[in-house]
Amino acid sequence: MIKVSVIVPVYNVEMYIAKCLDSLVNQTLKDIEIIVVNDGSPDNSEEIIKKVQEKYKNIIYLKKENGGLSSARNYGLNFSTGEYISFVDSDDYVSKNMLLEMYNKAKEDNLDILVAGALEINDKTTRVLKPTYNLSSDYRDYIMANPMACGKLFKRELFKEPFLFTEGIHYEDLELIPSFIIKTKNIAYINETYYKYIVHKGSIIHQDKFNPKIKDIIKALNNLKKRFEDYNLYNEYKEELEYLYIEHLLYSAPLQIVNFKESKPYIKEFKDIIKKDFPNWRKNKYIKKKSLPFKIVINLSYFNLRIPIMLLKKLGGK
Repeated sequence: MIKVSVIVPVYNVEMYIAKCLDSLVNQTLKDIEIIVVNDGSPDNSEEIIKKVQEKYKNIIYLKKENGGLSSARNYGLNFSTGEYISFVDSDDYVSKNMLLEMYNKAKEDNLDILVAGALEINDKTTRVLKPTYNLSSDYRDYIMANPMACGKLFKRELFKEPFLFTEGIHYEDLELIPSFIIKTKNIAYINETYYKYIVHKGSIIHQDKFNPKIKDIIKALNNLKKRFEDYNLYNEYKEELEYLYIEHLLYSAPLQIVNFKESKPYIKEFKDIIKKDFPNWRKNKYIKKKSLPFKIVINLSYFNLRIPIMLLKKLGGK
């Protein structure tokens, strides 16, 4: 049996795909399949992929019409046969021992999900990305950890309707990944930064122009909340879900868009959602544990004070 299926969606990444695939074909874990999904990429990515495929038999190359990241991931899942699933974006790369060490840890502890750290690489700077909270002390912290699908190992059986990526929206990871707590509590964190996340001009958090798709973060959060409601678990996880709304609508999203003049009505809409749905948000126990810069930003966002947020961001408040 294949131990790990690695799903790699591809779109306009001819500058990065070779390094990504090189990091996967050289994994120390050999019982893997690398499912590369060309999501209608118009560049030369296909030519690069096929050259690598000629040398390595464990690369499964799939091609489909463009449908977005979620569509490509779901398409790849349909062809996966591995015991576990790992997602790697085609402009990123991973340490050569990532899959072996994560698989061994997952099997040893009988885990359904194993979360690793990541290294964010932005031009000449790097930043360690770790879960916000200590997953070893409370499985609830998984809900509030970095929702990125990449850098994690999942049991393949977790991905069954309705637990698939929602197609046609951004922030699909935020909508799906935290919701797996509904299906399992067998989750752990490994203190290694195997995953190398490359931030470049095409990245969603690094935009030269204002992108109104930032509002998809509302859809993602509402879909996530509804899923917990559908399983009659909203009240049990209300404080954790409330925290996600606060973090993303008053902190992450405002910091992404605040430098654009179009941002003011969007930040106001984010604030209005918090005011309406979570009127007592300041009493959230997780907010009380956050840093002073975090608390300053969320309060500035709540009052839609764009200029002070810009200044704080410039000074390194993020």
